[in-house]
Amino acid sequence: MKTETITPEIEILNYFNEMTGHRHRPTKSNLSGIKRVLKDGYSPEEIQEVIQAKTLDWKNNEDMSKHLNPVTIFREKNFDKYINQVIEIKNNPKKYAKHFAKLNKTRTSANNTDDLAAMYGE
Repeated sequence: MKTETITPEIEILNYFNEMTGHRHRPTKSNLSGIKRVLKDGYSPEEIQEVIQAKTLDWKNNEDMSKHLNPVTIFREKNFDKYINQVIEIKNNPKKYAKHFAKLNKTRTSANNTDDLAAMYGE
């Protein structure tokens, strides 16, 4: 029986799958963007925060959910935008609770703000 080596890229892909409820396999196309952002100096924690933000942003959004995949999230031209969104969320979690509720067509509750604050270490 062959055992698979768990690399940092595969750990992040596994986290992505866990957060999104998807089953992306550790293929070259799914791992190359993750490898690049790690090489660019982003920490696993920063990468996880981007995954969290985009999952909240897109998972229940009919138009955007199809873009919730490793290739799109870790594309070079996208990742910098997403990491900056995380910074904005950390600076103003109440604003983003309303934003995510509107995008995902859910009701805003007091818990949304608390969940965002907890997720981003506030």
